Amino acid sequence: MHPIKAPFLLVLIMSLSGCVISGGGMEEMVDRSIVTNSIAPAAPTIAPEQASDGNTVRNAVSSANLAAASEKPMAWANADTGASGVITAIHEVKAGDMICRQFRTSRQRYDGVAVYDGEACTKGRGEWTLTHFSEGS
Repeated sequence: MHPIKAPFLLVLIMSLSGCVISGGGMEEMVDRSIVTNSIAPAAPTIAPEQASDGNTVRNAVSSANLAAASEKPMAWANADTGASGVITAIHEVKAGDMICRQFRTSRQRYDGVAVYDGEACTKGRGEWTLTHFSEGS
């Protein structure tokens, strides 16, 4: 066996440690073209059953005789979802050629009873659109 000379061993150790310590060039290996962000929360979606019930209520509200509706509650039922309810208040607001009817209704289904507030609007002689239908307080 030949003894390893101290200067050679020192040079070998320093050259190997230089590779580990310097680590230069790693920044060039990072792909900066990929940008990540947090995802914005999705807008609340309306369940298909709730949308169907909302459209049934919209049809009842848009065709309601306001004089009669103010005297007694108006019942509605949706055969597609099995839900039913009673519209207890309709308030009409006109602004130019836009007509909106705000309403309050109950909604009874297999999962319980809830009260909903909503609004249906039309512009001019156009079709009624449900602009708001959500569980009220």
